[in-house]
Amino acid sequence: MRGQIIASIDVGSSNVRVAVCEYSRKDGTFSVRALAKVPSDGLKNGYIVNPDAVTASIGNALREAERTVGERIKRAIVSVGGVGLGTVIDVGTVAISRADSLVSDFDIDRLLQEAEARIGERPNTRILHAIPSEYKVDGRKILGKPGGYSGNKLEQKTTFITAAAPHLDALVKSVEDSGVEVQEVYAAPIAESMVTTTATARNAGTLVANIGAQTVSMLTIEDGLPTSLKVFPLGSTDITHDIALGLRIPLEAAESIKINGEQEKKNLKRVSEITEARLSDIFELIDTHLKKIGRSGLLPAGVVFTGEGAHTKGLENLGRRQLGLPVKIARNSIPDELTAVGTDEGASGKNIARMRERLEKARGPEWSTALGLCVLGMSAAPEESLGIRMARKTKNSLMGFLKQFLP
Repeated sequence: MRGQIIASIDVGSSNVRVAVCEYSRKDGTFSVRALAKVPSDGLKNGYIVNPDAVTASIGNALREAERTVGERIKRAIVSVGGVGLGTVIDVGTVAISRADSLVSDFDIDRLLQEAEARIGERPNTRILHAIPSEYKVDGRKILGKPGGYSGNKLEQKTTFITAAAPHLDALVKSVEDSGVEVQEVYAAPIAESMVTTTATARNAGTLVANIGAQTVSMLTIEDGLPTSLKVFPLGSTDITHDIALGLRIPLEAAESIKINGEQEKKNLKRVSEITEARLSDIFELIDTHLKKIGRSGLLPAGVVFTGEGAHTKGLENLGRRQLGLPVKIARNSIPDELTAVGTDEGASGKNIARMRERLEKARGPEWSTALGLCVLGMSAAPEESLGIRMARKTKNSLMGFLKQFLP
């Protein structure tokens, strides 16, 4: 019997990526059935500036994926990224309602609802995910959920991941206009963290940094929960442009040099200087943000780089020196509870070689968001942290709210 089919759409400033995966709940297998990438148009710094062009790009990627899968894609999970993403920290307090002074689920839910209402009053802001990160009862910090503790006052600290409302509405409409129903919307950094970090790294403290074409996004995770998200309007395309201008060569040749590091010996030093200068700008932005949140040099699991820009030659070594943290390029993996179809040497069938090839391709850092969306889309996927449970709880109301604005 065929498993659950999950399609994901990652709309970036440079490319639209569509992944189609299959998950079998019965035997816990996961396979990548299609990966499609087409150039995107109509975006600037991840923000939609030409909805019609974005719709056309999404449609082209979907059609390419459909040709591989051999069937129509009707529903998909979508990521939202770009400069409109951010985090808001809210601290709220309520009086404990029960006569015996024990904290109840009612008190916890009331705190979250009141916090969501406060954030919802901000103009042009839409809540994507709500992540309770700390509780206090009568001023004393509680480890875990506070249910069952006694006291008079309950305090909750919540991290909200938000998006610019106009961009989110435009993104959903562009996907719907391409003929696909939007099932869920996740912040792109949340999605990619699902396949680029381990539970150990998330608990110790890590940063997932996506170097996209026109943006750099940063998601910090500590004690298993997302704590901060920041996006800057700078990306790997800037490196390509700098090389093209510096060497007076076509953009295509500059892109090849950026990724492969191959150039004439006389230009070796010049290319190295150009690349390091722009990467240094990116690392400085990252470190400035970490200093702002008090985590510069204090993330034991270091930095994981994702996105197509992660292929830039010399990224790891320069990152270690400048950030003073362990640095690695993401190699995507599925949760340990699942078996990747295509890696089992005992498997048979004419499509196994193709499945292995697609799975290996999906492990690349440029596919982190699309693959992470598929993992999040598994209805029986293990909920690894409170953050993901809250994301699932929040997204249903989000989609219902968005659909009222669609024609």
